[in-house]
This record gives sequence, structure tokens and C-alpha cells, in this order.
Amino acid sequence: MDRKNSFLTQINQGYACIGDSIVLGSAILDGEPVAGAQVKIPLRTMNRHGLIAGATGTGKTKTLQVMSEQLSERGVPVLLMDVKGDLSGIARPGEEKPFISERQAKINLPFSAKGFPVEFMSLSQQEGVRLRATVSEFGPVLLSRILDLNDTQEGVLAVIFKYCDDNKLGLLDLKDLKKVLQYVTEEGKAEIEKNYGKISTATTGIITRKVLELEQQGADLFFGEMSFDIRDLMRVDKNGNGYISIIRYKRSNESRQER
Repeated sequence: MDRKNSFLTQINQGYACIGDSIVLGSAILDGEPVAGAQVKIPLRTMNRHGLIAGATGTGKTKTLQVMSEQLSERGVPVLLMDVKGDLSGIARPGEEKPFISERQAKINLPFSAKGFPVEFMSLSQQEGVRLRATVSEFGPVLLSRILDLNDTQEGVLAVIFKYCDDNKLGLLDLKDLKKVLQYVTEEGKAEIEKNYGKISTATTGIITRKVLELEQQGADLFFGEMSFDIRDLMRVDKNGNGYISIIRYKRSNESRQER
């Protein structure tokens, strides 16, 4: 008993914090959870980096779900990248199964099955709110990284963006970008050389081919209007719970059933 009490004291002192916190679960001694030995994370530290690691079946997904649910309950919006399609179950209340109730009783934590405000988002043809941005908003630096351009090609792309900005030409999608690339090497070549310097036709040709490759990978679904607004991620529902925005990358039969 003394050993257990000592362990309980160490855990409570180690995880003591000022202000609100979220509870991940209970510490384990000799393979058994200890009631009251709560493992906590201070709410104000949840904007820091962290790593959840472990073998298959050790609870990584469940840990993410628990963290997201508790943040939502405290009015904090959450953004999740759901690579395997197994995080979206928090949108619906779970089932109160005996083994869950027994475990919650052992660690002295209340449990009630409930769903949370979830919005699914998509970067592809999957169901959900389509995340989009215009080429102009994306900018030449990020676009150069995606296209894997070298320094010379990146410089030419920056000139093209500058030309469009100076002439109030909006680059909405990849089709607009291809048209401008064609223009600066044909009828607009003299104008570009006069105001921005000479641009190699070979360089614009390489950029155009890379844009075509990007289109073939489905990027035209991302570039365009209506543009994504970061404020869409900062919403709470009528009960004060933060929305959990889930970007899904993979569709599976299980994830479709969860919807």
C-alpha cells in the first residue's frame, strides 16, 4: 500500500499544473491503472509540438481522439490530418461497452458516450468541404517548392507573379498560370523584356511542363475559388464546443460508414 501511495503522490505532483488541463488517462503500476493517478497536459501548452509514438494497437489513434474531444469541450477548435481514415469516429457517440466502463471505473474517470462537432474537409474528390486557394494566394515561393524549380526557374516564376500583380491580373487556377506563361514568351515577350528583363523560352517551357504534371496529379482540384479562409477553422458550435476539422486523405469502407 505504501508503494502505491508513494507512486500516486509522485504522479500527482509530477502532473500538477496551474490552470485548466486535459486528462489523457491514468498512470499504470505493475500493469494495473492506479485510480486518481491522472496523466494531464496543461491546456496552455497545447500549442507546442509533441510526438505520439508506439506500435500498432498501443492507442495512438485513441490518444488523438481523446485530446481532440477534450479540447473541443473547452472551446478550442482542432485541426486533424486523418491519413488512414480512422479518426473521424468522434463525430458520432460511441457505444458504452462493459470493458470501457470497467476501465473508466478503475482509473476513476467519468465516461459518457457522445459525439462532437466535426467538419470533414477534402483536398481531392472525397466527400467534404473542398479546401481551395488561388494561385495568387499560394504565391511564387510555395509554388516553386511544389514544382521543384531551381533558382533560375523560381526567379522567372517570381517575375511572372510580379507582372500579374503590377497589372492587377488575378491568377485563380493553373489554367490562368499556363496562359500567362504562354503570353510572356509570345505576344507579351517584348513588354516583359522591357520592364522586367529577358526571360528564357526554355525556362518557361520547363515551368509549363511542371505545371501540367501538377494538373495531372489532381492539383487543379485545389487551385481556384472559393478560397479557403483560415477563420473557417476557428469556429465553435452553439454549445461552445470547438469544431474538429478533419482533413481526410484516404477513403475506406470503414470511414464511409462512420459518416
